[in-house]
Amino acid sequence: MNRHTARRSLAVRARRGGATLAAALSLALLGCNTSSPAAPAGSTAGSGPPSRPAGAPRVTGAEAHALVAAGAVLLDVRTAEEFADGHIEGAQNLPVDQVRARLATLPRDKPIVVYCAVGARSAAAAQTLFAAGYDVRNLGPMASWGK
Repeated sequence: MNRHTARRSLAVRARRGGATLAAALSLALLGCNTSSPAAPAGSTAGSGPPSRPAGAPRVTGAEAHALVAAGAVLLDVRTAEEFADGHIEGAQNLPVDQVRARLATLPRDKPIVVYCAVGARSAAAAQTLFAAGYDVRNLGPMASWGK
């Protein structure tokens, strides 16, 4: 994908409400490095305490099970209709388009594991929660729970 096509694709996705995810995907497709530049040789940059990772970490089904068993919140970010059609037992529903507006309803004292149908919405929700300072893990697609 060339830069022009990526920009046009980003504009289309932004109009559809997927601006955050589309921007991240477009940067990845363009090969843009969003991390800081490498430290010069002999520099002590990066020798301090470890920093927070760049985004919400992905977890496997087994890791998600362990987190939830230890008290993590399991958050389904699909629509209310999708949630009503079936969800993982014990999950709470908060559609991805409502996450930012309802941050205050989520606990800050325990990890949050997010999932959706395919993985795109959970990635967007996880990034929103991560940026707001939550301890969040992205399970990705609901099918990963059983793996």
